[in-house]
Amino acid sequence: MAYHIKTAFRGTNPILQICDVSSGSVRMAWEYPRDDLERDEDPELLAMRREEAIHDLFRRLFLLTTEQYLKGELDPMPRLGAWRRASRPRAE
Repeated sequence: MAYHIKTAFRGTNPILQICDVSSGSVRMAWEYPRDDLERDEDPELLAMRREEAIHDLFRRLFLLTTEQYLKGELDPMPRLGAWRRASRPRAE
């Protein structure tokens, strides 16, 4: 399954949208949390919210990739260490 990835900024906040090419359906939508300077929140709390949002993004990307893998939509993964064996010069 192929995806179309759209990225943009809403003000200063990045947004991400991943859509299925064949159906056009949105598979994932994410927006970085906004800084609410008017609310006078604790800067540490704002930093923690931003960090949680980034963790949420990677968790959702992992789940999307896992779904593709389980449906057989991805190429088979190379065996562990296969890249090392292919790049090493062979002793003759």
